[in-house]
Amino acid sequence: MTEERPPQQATTQQLPPDDPLAPLRLPPLAQISEFWKRYDRLADIHDKKMTSNLNGNLDVLLIFAALFSAINTAFISLTMPDLSPNPSDETNNLLRLLVMRADNNTLTPTDLSPAFSPNSNSIIVNCLLYASLSCSLLAAVGAMMAKEWLQSFDRTGQTGPLEEQGQFRQRKFNGVEQWHLEAVIKFLPNLLLLSVVLFFAGIILFLVPINTSVAGIVIAFSGLGGILSGAATVAVSRIERPATQCKALPRFMDDAQISGHRPDNEDRK
Repeated sequence: MTEERPPQQATTQQLPPDDPLAPLRLPPLAQISEFWKRYDRLADIHDKKMTSNLNGNLDVLLIFAALFSAINTAFISLTMPDLSPNPSDETNNLLRLLVMRADNNTLTPTDLSPAFSPNSNSIIVNCLLYASLSCSLLAAVGAMMAKEWLQSFDRTGQTGPLEEQGQFRQRKFNGVEQWHLEAVIKFLPNLLLLSVVLFFAGIILFLVPINTSVAGIVIAFSGLGGILSGAATVAVSRIERPATQCKALPRFMDDAQISGHRPDNEDRK
C-alpha cells in the first residue's frame, strides 16, 4: 500500500481583512510586505479624497476670481480718468484765454489754470479698487500654484517596488504638512472675500458724490449680503460641532468595551 502524504501548506497565507493583529503573526519579511501593501491602499484612498476635494474648491475659486477681476477692471476704467487731467479741459482753457486776451498778447500767471490735483475721494476709490483687484489676482495665482502642487502629489503612473513608492509618497506628504498646503488653500477664499469687501467699499465711495440714492441701494444690498454670509458661517460652525461630538462617541464606546466597562450596565445598577 502506498502511504498517503499530507497536503502541503500554502506558502502564502490569506489574512483576514477585519483582524488588525493578523500581520503580526506573519514572518518578519512578510510583515514588511504586508505593511507596505496596506500603506499603499490606505494612502491611495486618502490622497484621492484629499486631492478631489481641494481641486473642486480651487476650480470654483478660479472661476469666481476670473469673473470678479473682469468686473473690477471695468469699474477701474471708469474711475481711473479722475486721477489725471482731461486733455479737453486744457484745450478749452487755452481757447478761453485766447478769446479773453485777443487784444493783449501778455498773459499773467493768474490767467493760467492751476495745476491739476485729483481730489481725495478719487484717490481713495482707486486705492480700494486696485487693492481689491490685487487680492483677487493673488488668490488666482495661489489657486494655480496649489493645483500644480496637487498635480505633483498625484501618484498615477508610478512604477517600482511598493516600499520605494510608499517612502517617496511619505516624503511628499511630509512636505505638504510642513508647508500647510491645506491651510493655504482654505485661506484663499478669505482673500477673495476681502477683495469683495474692498470692491464694495470703493463703489460706495464712488457713488456717494454722484447720487446718494444709488449709493444707498448698494449699501443696503452689500450689508444684507454681509449679514447672510455671517449667518451662514455661524450656522455651518454649529452644524459641524455636534458632528465632532458624534464621532467621538463610537470611540468612547470602543474604549469602554475594551476595558470591560459598559455604561449601560452601570446605569442599570
